Amino acid sequence: MADADDKKPVQPMNIYTAMLVLSFLAVSIGCLILAIELYGRGLPLKP
Repeated sequence: MADADDKKPVQPMNIYTAMLVLSFLAVSIGCLILAIELYGRGLPLKP
């Protein structure tokens, strides 16, 4: 049986995690803007 004392403490978010989240958001926003531009020009959005 595991006791409550055996749990590992949760590590705080470090700078690398923040950079990973920031880069994911930047790429996602870039893809969204690209899709909006392609849609505005009437180009197909097929993969």
